[in-house]
Amino acid sequence: MKLELRSVRIKNIGPIDDIKIDFFNASGKTLPVCVIGGANGSGKTTVLEVIASLAEILQTGKAGAFLRSKTNGYAQADLLIDEYDFSIFFGTSPSDAELKKEHCGEQAEGITFVSTPLYADLHQRIENQQGNPSPWRLSGTYWAVKNLVPSLIYLPHSRSLEPVSGQQIHKEDANYSFIHRFQTVRKFPGSLTSYLIYLDYAEPEQFSDVRNFLNGLNFDGKTFHVSRKALDVSVKTANGREHSLHELSSGEQNLLIIFTELRRKLLPGSVVLIDEIENSLHPAYQHRLAQGLLALQREVPYQLIVTTHAPAFVEIFGKESTRILTPF
Repeated sequence: MKLELRSVRIKNIGPIDDIKIDFFNASGKTLPVCVIGGANGSGKTTVLEVIASLAEILQTGKAGAFLRSKTNGYAQADLLIDEYDFSIFFGTSPSDAELKKEHCGEQAEGITFVSTPLYADLHQRIENQQGNPSPWRLSGTYWAVKNLVPSLIYLPHSRSLEPVSGQQIHKEDANYSFIHRFQTVRKFPGSLTSYLIYLDYAEPEQFSDVRNFLNGLNFDGKTFHVSRKALDVSVKTANGREHSLHELSSGEQNLLIIFTELRRKLLPGSVVLIDEIENSLHPAYQHRLAQGLLALQREVPYQLIVTTHAPAFVEIFGKESTRILTPF
């Protein structure tokens, strides 16, 4: 299955009065990458929060908490689900709103849920997959997952690796979740450190591939190593010095989090949202991140939507792929 986000309409939510953003080009083809640019306070984060909140309706039948607090607003996302046009909405529809034949949504908070048959089928498939182990992205079974419902992966602007410590190896299952929202982890279970230690212990072949992947990110010669005895992950610099994972620079952490989260969660046909993609990145790292995301798209098809106030990403991904909310 393939999900394509075609457009989003937002009215009277946060700093946004009324906008419609199309995620397709002049010929009507869905953009593989879309950059939403604008100054601080222009509503870039609001756009991504609205998309994620609308997607929750497919999973739970209710919009996410962000939208449910905006009782006077209206939001609508139009998608292409395989060959079917589909709308998701929240709030009282403006007179000029046009829903696709297949749709679902809440007309008001907790009042009148509306849906058509495609929603029931999609909702049931998501429920059947929810919590089940996800096939590893680069495993031999990867290309057999094409019939699964892809995920919406959301990386909010706050992304960091915190110091953690554990007393024992913790089983880290990469279970399917229709909506995966990255959250900074401040405990050992669920942390990147715990994940890498568990792979080293239980899935050595996977760990070898993941370690090679991390070492290939080109952090100026830095390499990653697991100590089972210390239950820690260390980073060795090109000159032989070692430090902990959380002592990477904020820009290096940003790259590491984005790529490891996608490696763990990405299925073909997914939609990936990254807020403030340029967080703490030197211009050279901005280009490195962009090229890495494009390379990943060639391997695993997915739709990427990012926000930024860094002109470099407009230059990298192109003006046709950019939607400007306000000059920056």
